[in-house]
Amino acid sequence: MKQSEVVAWVVERTALRGVRYVARGRDGWQKSGNGLWPRQQEAAPPADPADEAAQAAPEEGTVVDADKPLARAVKEAKGAMGARQVVLALPLSSLLVQVMKFPSEMRDDLADAVALQMDKLSPFAGDELSVSHEVLSEGETDIWVLGAAMPAVVFEDISTALQLSKLHIARTDIASLGWFRTLCGPLNLMRPGRRVLLMDMDDGWDLIVIDHGVPVLMRGLGVIPDTETLLREITLSFMNAELEAGSLTPAEVLVVSADKPTAEQAAQITELLGAPVRHHPPPDPDGGADGVAIRTYEAAPMDLTPAVWRNAVKEARTNRRVMTGVAIAMAAWALIMGTLFSVPAVYKQMTNHTRTKSLNHAKQYKQVSDMRERVRLIQSYMSYTNSALELLRIATELLPDDITLYAFTYTKEEGIKISGEADAPSLVYDYVDAMKEESIFETVNFPGASTTAKGKQKFEIDAKLRGAQKK
Repeated sequence: MKQSEVVAWVVERTALRGVRYVARGRDGWQKSGNGLWPRQQEAAPPADPADEAAQAAPEEGTVVDADKPLARAVKEAKGAMGARQVVLALPLSSLLVQVMKFPSEMRDDLADAVALQMDKLSPFAGDELSVSHEVLSEGETDIWVLGAAMPAVVFEDISTALQLSKLHIARTDIASLGWFRTLCGPLNLMRPGRRVLLMDMDDGWDLIVIDHGVPVLMRGLGVIPDTETLLREITLSFMNAELEAGSLTPAEVLVVSADKPTAEQAAQITELLGAPVRHHPPPDPDGGADGVAIRTYEAAPMDLTPAVWRNAVKEARTNRRVMTGVAIAMAAWALIMGTLFSVPAVYKQMTNHTRTKSLNHAKQYKQVSDMRERVRLIQSYMSYTNSALELLRIATELLPDDITLYAFTYTKEEGIKISGEADAPSLVYDYVDAMKEESIFETVNFPGASTTAKGKQKFEIDAKLRGAQKK
């Protein structure tokens, strides 16, 4: 189960212990919070005799359930850690646990095989058990598997407390596996040889026999009143380990407890198992919860959560995804509708703005055009370049001596027309060529000369000013 945070709770006999781990990027997972919430029932104040009859038979319901110590502890833990789903860890003494060895050929059928074996060991009916397993070691011929079963009655109190606090269970683990994960490094439990790990935690003694780093036996011994009972339980456990995993002298007995065993207890355990006893205080009171959180991050397969709770978590996750999808779809729909309704209004506003600017530009263009026309008109009146006098001067300066002009017609900004008589045609052609060489004229049209009765050459010339045809 990969997620950004893990909240792990260990249900102890007298308290609820919890830790919170969060992802820190490259730094991995870091512990960001912890807590311990006692489960003891507070002493109630003396009851009023008048209320005893009303309190003698309280109605069933959440009000009574909420007053239970575990329900109060769960509520306080949720408020302190801000969790919506948690990883639970139950004590070994509350579960049915068995380390089993199967042939490698049964790798694909382990779930059914473990369920069958746990059903044989349990005094409860199969439908009253929640069964899970975890592969401890796999060789070429054998597979060591830890099978665990949780009776439904064990889960009743905690499930009620979780329901009241509206919490979901992400996974249900075994507290001793959390401690084993935490102690592997400090105690170097993966070394070759057999070791016996005795842990005295809040829920009593737990015993794990470890062969070459692999647990071959796990037992919850519970609360032990005296040394004699402890030795008897160790003897029974070690005999079971030899039956399952073979005879092997342990290299050492590791006792993890807050109180160091007495010299007499250590001597008796050494005499019984033939191995030295070494005491180690717990590295951290939250070691069990820490190990469960780390196992969750490592995707440990052990999960004793009842099917109904697993389905509830899946349903809640599916509902969240559906609601998220619906919210995204609604937001997209609202955005599209808003766009569809707003685009015409925006385009209309932009069109009106553009039209207004175009009208302003047209008005300004007309003003400028009128002003240019006035300036051009004024310049044309003030300019003598194309005036009648200037053109008459040019026409008379170019006129040969033997040509007589009869008419001179001036058209403003267009040109001039000249008519006259000459003694010879060559004089007329020379006159036309001279006018064509003047840059002020763009074209000089001469249709030809005609002979009069007196023998004169009558002609007419039409000279257009440069730019006159464009205008």
